[in-house]
Amino acid sequence: MNRQLPWRVAIRIAWREMRASRSRFLFVVLAVAIGVGSLTGVRSFGSAFRHMLLREARTLMAGDMSLRVFALPTSEQDAVLQDLALRGVQHTWITETVTMASSAAAEDPVLTSVKAVDPAAYPYYGAVKLDPPLPFRDALKAQSVVVSDDLLVRLKVKTGDTLHLGGQDFRIAGVVTSEPDRMTGSLNVGPRVMITREGLERTGLISLGSRAAERYLFRLPAAGPPGVAEVRQILKNNFPEATIADYTETHPIITRGLDRATTFLSLIGLIALVIGAMGVGSAMHGHLQQKLDSIAVMKCIGARSAQVIRIYTAQTLMLGLSGGILGALLGVAVASAFPGLIAKYFSIQGSASWDAWPAVQGVAIACLVTLLFTLPPLLGIRAIRPAEVFRRDVSASKPGRRFLWPVFFVRALILLGTGAVAGTLSEGNFRDAVRTGAIFAAGLAAGLALLSLAAWLALRGVRLALRHAPAWLPGMLRHGIANLYRPGNQAQSAVVALGVGVMFTLTVFLVQSALVRQIRGSAPPGMPNVFLLDIPGAQRQTVADFILTQPGVTAAPDVAQAVAARITAIDGVPVDQLPLRAFGRRFLRTRSVTEMESKPPETQILSGAWWPPGDRDPEACVTEEAARILRLKTGSLIEWDIWKRPVRTRVACIQRTEAIRMSARFEFIFSPGQLTGLPAVYYGSARVRPPDVPALQRVMYQRFPTVTVVNMADVMAIVEDVVDRIALVIRFISAFTILAGAVMVASSIAGTRFRRMREVVILKTLGATRNRIAGIFSVEFLALGGIAGTMGTLLASGFAALVLKQLLDIEFHPDALSGGITIALTAVVAAAAGWAASFRILGRKPLEILRGE
Repeated sequence: MNRQLPWRVAIRIAWREMRASRSRFLFVVLAVAIGVGSLTGVRSFGSAFRHMLLREARTLMAGDMSLRVFALPTSEQDAVLQDLALRGVQHTWITETVTMASSAAAEDPVLTSVKAVDPAAYPYYGAVKLDPPLPFRDALKAQSVVVSDDLLVRLKVKTGDTLHLGGQDFRIAGVVTSEPDRMTGSLNVGPRVMITREGLERTGLISLGSRAAERYLFRLPAAGPPGVAEVRQILKNNFPEATIADYTETHPIITRGLDRATTFLSLIGLIALVIGAMGVGSAMHGHLQQKLDSIAVMKCIGARSAQVIRIYTAQTLMLGLSGGILGALLGVAVASAFPGLIAKYFSIQGSASWDAWPAVQGVAIACLVTLLFTLPPLLGIRAIRPAEVFRRDVSASKPGRRFLWPVFFVRALILLGTGAVAGTLSEGNFRDAVRTGAIFAAGLAAGLALLSLAAWLALRGVRLALRHAPAWLPGMLRHGIANLYRPGNQAQSAVVALGVGVMFTLTVFLVQSALVRQIRGSAPPGMPNVFLLDIPGAQRQTVADFILTQPGVTAAPDVAQAVAARITAIDGVPVDQLPLRAFGRRFLRTRSVTEMESKPPETQILSGAWWPPGDRDPEACVTEEAARILRLKTGSLIEWDIWKRPVRTRVACIQRTEAIRMSARFEFIFSPGQLTGLPAVYYGSARVRPPDVPALQRVMYQRFPTVTVVNMADVMAIVEDVVDRIALVIRFISAFTILAGAVMVASSIAGTRFRRMREVVILKTLGATRNRIAGIFSVEFLALGGIAGTMGTLLASGFAALVLKQLLDIEFHPDALSGGITIALTAVVAAAAGWAASFRILGRKPLEILRGE
């Protein structure tokens, strides 16, 4: 051979060998395609969704720019908005809040999400579509509202009927079928009601200090100043706590959530691709074992190891490329399924354009990952000695076992490569990408090592059990289990691949089930199950006394004052100069604080002491988490801006509370007298016997129509729905890991096709029937799937217990039914995959095979 084998010749030789082993390589191509399909599907949808956000930015926010705050504007901020209006920048004001609504036809009131708009201006872009079709500004008047269709069902009303809101009557003018800025809204809890600003003022739901979501939409002049950048800077300077978005960018809140979801789901897709790549490596190992004679002959006539490696490297790349292209096509179908999975929360129009970049990225990743996982068998070619191959029938030595490169170096290279790929899938900055890649590589190494050990122990245990099995064990069962140890069988790799998918999918299911069970579970003694929102200050005591007289109320309600306050400095250091990250940056914004005379029940003082009765020194007690994030200690000084009033408090104590009460929601509790005279909103909570909650809602709505009574059962239903939707999307993508594992099983079985053919011939020659041989193979496939299912179930239980206990502080209870069903389904999947790869073998004639010997 030539000293340098041209790639053209290497590809030709590789292609001829692949054509001769189509059945085996077909399964590994499918395994790679499944991983690439899930990966490119997620990223294609994310890309299309992001492009849609940019393309429809004006429509999605119903304006050129939006500003969101959670407090009423000050007089100075109103002046800024008026100055912009004089320069041609139109604006309209939207208020979103929650309250109770009722009708004459329904006995119980319903928690609704209220959105107040000016129909003469809103929306600047897009349109609110109604049923029956009516112009929005004609339908929405001071005495009318438009509602979502689910409110009609809940309150047993129809268009034209009367809706009671905040103690006032409104006529239902129509049903909202399309709302342009629904996606960027602040409150999407329960049925929706759209009302005019005049109607909202008539209800009396909003008062000074209310924590409703306030949103401003702006329409900039078509030509000339001020431009987007200038208006944005003006708003940023005067609304420092606001979230600002404009049509030149995607919405920041939605984009952050989309980036995190895309990264997470992409890594799940990468796991499926890794399983496919493991299948390629396993198939290539078996293929090279069958080609030992050919490789030895090539080396005898002068071929170098590098030239032989080039042939099989070309073959690997062809497999990765084929699987990648097929997976990119599959990714189109995966991406098209996503809108249906999240249709409850987002109305997404399909994109007419197809973004080729995710497909190109998926194909490139497929080639790289498959090449990485075939490095061990490819480098093993260097250790093949022709003399050992030709003497293998008389020599005890095993060819191909001496590697010139250290095994640990190859494995480190595989982990480094997959970590780098995982990093490229991160939607964050370079630092986030490095962190994501490192965590993924470490998790992959630990996970595969643990799974491999578990698979080895499981298979070893089955083998030992078979050796000591009683004599009456059926021969078909004994033979089928013994087939797991046939020469060249990749049972351990197949078990690991299928077990990964089972473990991942079942872990998600167990965590979801535990969360829902926790939500649905009975509340601990004394835990509030009814919450009261927006209690007017003047009615605080009246509301508390009234609730105490109602049937089913077990204790006096807990009513807490909430005042909006913003931290300006800690121990003389401005708060914006503190190293706050992630969720800790919430302390840069306005927080709700309260004041109390006595220490709340079930509160533990960790350091310092609660102020004595009658003490009026400016002090505060801080939660353990807030103290840790802000690095506060007893004696630290906190400077506040509370409704333009500067306040300085000394940290008197650090506290921890496990109670689920209104007082426990405040991170800062002030000593009495610090918040006197400031605008405040009052919230309350009470424990009521569940059967008496609807009656309490009715009488509270009749007596105090502006007070929102939230039944925790309604909140729990919303939380359950959100958990179910999130879990559905995750399970949809993680199911691809099971599918990839099943194809890996088929690939492993296809790799032993020739040995199985010899076994069938021998058994048939000895008198075995086709049914008996089919039974032996079925036992083997079911045992393989049963072991993988058992291993995956046990590891899933362990991981679910770890996540629930360490991250969510929820007790884990083993689910024997789910585990049993999982093991049974995994065995069925493995059997189906096994027969897909070997059903033709049963039809081979003994004489046909024996003549070839």
